[in-house]
Amino acid sequence: MPAKILDGKKISDEIREELKREVERLKARGVTPGLAGIIVGEDPGSVTYVGLKAKACEEVGIREAMLRLPQTISESELLNNIESLNSDPAIHGIFIQLPLPAHLSEENALAAVSAEKDVDGFQPVNVGKAWLGQSAFVPAAALAMHEMLVRSGYSVKNKEVVIVNVDNLVGKPFASILVHNKDKAGANVTLCQPSTKNIGEYTRRADVLVTAVNQPRFITADMVKEGVVVLDFGASYVVDPVTKKRKTVGDVDFDAVKEKAEAISPVPGGVGPMLITMLLASTIWSAKRLAGLN
Repeated sequence: MPAKILDGKKISDEIREELKREVERLKARGVTPGLAGIIVGEDPGSVTYVGLKAKACEEVGIREAMLRLPQTISESELLNNIESLNSDPAIHGIFIQLPLPAHLSEENALAAVSAEKDVDGFQPVNVGKAWLGQSAFVPAAALAMHEMLVRSGYSVKNKEVVIVNVDNLVGKPFASILVHNKDKAGANVTLCQPSTKNIGEYTRRADVLVTAVNQPRFITADMVKEGVVVLDFGASYVVDPVTKKRKTVGDVDFDAVKEKAEAISPVPGGVGPMLITMLLASTIWSAKRLAGLN
C-alpha cells in the first residue's frame, strides 16, 4: 500500500489558524508579538524570502519590522543595529537573513542576537540549552519536522531515527529535540555524514529517516525498510525528461520509496511550507515568555 503523504501545506495552514487565535489572546492582554528581520544587500532569494516572512506576519497578526541594510554596511554598524533590536521591547523575535556578504561574519552576527529573542535558534546559548534538554529556541526546520511527526500521529519513543545530515540547521537541532527522555521524544538517534560509505547499512535500520543532502534520489528504495517514515528536506533541480523543464526534487527516490514507506514528505510540499510558520510560532512563544505569560 502506498505511503501516507505528509502534507506540509495542510499542517502549516492548521498551525497558522492556531497562531492567529493565540495572537488575538495576547493582544487582548496588551501584547502584540513583534518579529524583526535583518537583510543585508539585495540577494534575490533573500529578498523574496524576507518578503514571504513579512507577509506571513501580517496574516497571523504579528507586527513585522524588517530592516533592510546596504551591502556595504560595516560589521560594527551591523552589530549596532542588532543591539538596537535587542533592546527594543516591542520586538520579541529577531532573525538574520543568511547568507551575509562575504566581508561580514555570520558567526559574530548570530552570536550578537539576544538569546531571549533568537527565534532562529542559532545563538550559542540556545544551542547549548537545547542539547541540555532545557527550554530553548530551535531552528525552524527541526521544529517543522517534529510537528509533522507529532500531528501525523507518529511517536519516536524508543524508535530508531537516522538523520543523514550533520549541520546546524537540520541534523544537530533535530537530534537535540528527539534524544531527551521526555514527552514526544525519547528516540535513539543516529547522525550520519552523507559521505559515509555503505550508508544504506544505517538508513535501513531507520524507523524514521530524515535526509537533507540536496542530492537528487540519494535515498533509493533498497536503502529503506518496509514501514519507514521518511522526512525529506533535500531540494535539487533536475530536468524533466518529458517536459524538458526544470523541476524540484528531494533527496529521496519518491515514487519507489513511497511503495515501501508508511509515510513520506514530498518535495515540494513537505517540510518547506512549514518553515516560516514555525518561525512565527517561535515569535509568539517568545512574546509570551518576555511578557511573563507562559
